[in-house]
Amino acid sequence: MADVKFMDLSQNDNPATTDSVLIGNSADGLKRTTVGAIGDLFAVKGLLHFETITGTNNPKSPDPNAKNSIGIKAPDVPGYTFAFWLTPSTRGNIVPGYIEYADANPATVWLKLSDGDVDPVNVVAIAVYVNSKVA
Repeated sequence: MADVKFMDLSQNDNPATTDSVLIGNSADGLKRTTVGAIGDLFAVKGLLHFETITGTNNPKSPDPNAKNSIGIKAPDVPGYTFAFWLTPSTRGNIVPGYIEYADANPATVWLKLSDGDVDPVNVVAIAVYVNSKVA
């Protein structure tokens, strides 16, 4: 005969992942498992996806917007939904900048160039995607 353990029954409004619960089906009967093991059933593998996007401004343009901004666009990734931009930064030189509307795709990175800057500025940004099953 199997061991039977008796326990006090009470309500717990704050279960821990190590707490045990009873599960069962007609083939295997009742078993004890942890709340954490049940939570693992609902974990989404591949929750996030990242793409590195680069862009370059046109410092010789007479249009100040073309000189001081870079348009970036995250590509479509099957199975994922674009969420936001992460860490827009310049590569190869130090130019202050920021991304306008970090949750928009496409987006614009604005740069604060010095009056004498004539070299192109390269910007790198990380596009963050969420698994479409969750988004």
